Amino acid sequence: KSVIRAGYQIGYDSFFNNIASNAAVSSPNIISTNVPSVVSAANPRGLPSFTSQFPTVAAPLSPLSGQTLIDPKLVNPYYQRWSLGIQRELANRLILDMSYVGSKGTRLYINEDANPLVPPDLRITPPGYTGALSGRLDNAQGGRTIRTNGGSSIYHAGQLSVTRRFANNFTFTGAYTWSKNIDNASEVFTQGGVSTGTSLFAVPAVFGGDRLDRAVSLFDRPHRASFTYVYEIPFFREQRGVIGHILGGFQISGVTTFESGVPFTVANGLESNGIGGLDRPNHNPNGQRGVRAVPTVNAQGFITGYVNPDANNAPIDPNTAEFIANPTFTFGLPGAVRRIGSLGRNTERSPGTNNFDINIQKTTRLSENVRIQFRTEFFNAFNHPQFTQGSVSPFTPAGGTVGSNVAVTAAGRFLNADTPASDGGGRTIRYQIKLIF
Repeated sequence: KSVIRAGYQIGYDSFFNNIASNAAVSSPNIISTNVPSVVSAANPRGLPSFTSQFPTVAAPLSPLSGQTLIDPKLVNPYYQRWSLGIQRELANRLILDMSYVGSKGTRLYINEDANPLVPPDLRITPPGYTGALSGRLDNAQGGRTIRTNGGSSIYHAGQLSVTRRFANNFTFTGAYTWSKNIDNASEVFTQGGVSTGTSLFAVPAVFGGDRLDRAVSLFDRPHRASFTYVYEIPFFREQRGVIGHILGGFQISGVTTFESGVPFTVANGLESNGIGGLDRPNHNPNGQRGVRAVPTVNAQGFITGYVNPDANNAPIDPNTAEFIANPTFTFGLPGAVRRIGSLGRNTERSPGTNNFDINIQKTTRLSENVRIQFRTEFFNAFNHPQFTQGSVSPFTPAGGTVGSNVAVTAAGRFLNADTPASDGGGRTIRYQIKLIF
């Protein structure tokens, strides 16, 4: 009545076409020119005769033209997966399954900004160079987005499931997973929940930012429990007579899910180090939970105090705040200091999932071979708030995000998911009728 299973796998990921196609349509193969249609008082509808202003001659090719390139040492990522589990048959048609599951991704694809915008003291200009300058690390070249193998991930999970095979009109499955997923870039186009053309590290990868961003993954859900069930009501199953046709043929089923929230990163909101990336604030573990302090800076770049945007910008002692923003780094000011926040990536979570989907089904036998089935489906049956999550209905909000920008988030919204704009998961009811023959 017991089975022990174990396994190990190693395999390579595939090279996807976007890597090559982006490089193929990059400079010098294609030269892009922007013609922005700017709305102004003189042109409230943007540029007049907009299409006539499109260039008819390609812009001259320049080292400053942006490029999407491929690391010359790029290889296919590889994955390792392993597991050990025991399955045991119990009384009452129950099956217990316990497993440890792990996986590791090595040399994963990410996008890196290999030539970020930097202050003048970090720019490298070739001796004697007289051409146009970009203001980037290599001052003689433009933007360089590079596809590299700089990503990595590791996953460990304990999994438990209990299944009751269908008997006496009832079947049930319960599953629970306790896990941890760590990486330094959760998706090739996304970093820490921020969609971007490059992996938006707090510090560009060329300065070691890929190592600084190793933290829980965007896909990390420490706890997830789900329960599925089907119960066929046994009364009047034969559907004899009028009463049998009215009261027989009912079935109740559903899926109940409890899950940890989605990790997200608290952003600084001000360019505090002058080298791009998703700057993060300082974190004070002794500060009041969720309270932020934003610096005020004088004309010389010196910090003169701190204010709390959630308290009508009242002065605040930064030692009492959990999140302390770093001021903008302005090169050349006497008080300018290049600062890198102490807060890590993905340190906060949105509210978790508490959802009940229930289906009530009535099947009425019209003849030996013809039945009519009526279903009522309740998504989020108890109307629990599902903050930051979209609804199955196209007529409800898609679900917003939690305000997580220390310097910019509007008053009252910082780390506050309990707002109408972020709740898209209200109850939805669907009706369906089906003729089966």
